[in-house]
Amino acid sequence: MTLVWIAVALVFAIAEVLTVALVAGFVAVGATGAAGMIGQTALVVDPIRDAHHRGHVRIAGEDWPALTSDGRPVEAGEAVRIVEIRRATLVVEPVPGGPAVPEW
Repeated sequence: MTLVWIAVALVFAIAEVLTVALVAGFVAVGATGAAGMIGQTALVVDPIRDAHHRGHVRIAGEDWPALTSDGRPVEAGEAVRIVEIRRATLVVEPVPGGPAVPEW
């Protein structure tokens, strides 16, 4: 009976290791994809008020929290370029006379 419990424990230990590796793989792939947004243009959907009051931008059909790189406000409907990602917040800069961005 002891050998059965050891076998069960071994199976669950292997499953745990495989599960953790699989989840970590998805996180790594997701982080690589987020870095691909740098340099792309997005549309401000909720105004960015200042360096301490985030707004939201829409890129590829998803809304992301955003701040400007210099703390300037940006109104809804304006185009911005993504210059950096800090944690889960996009850092953007206005695109002067920028082209209209589709709302996806």
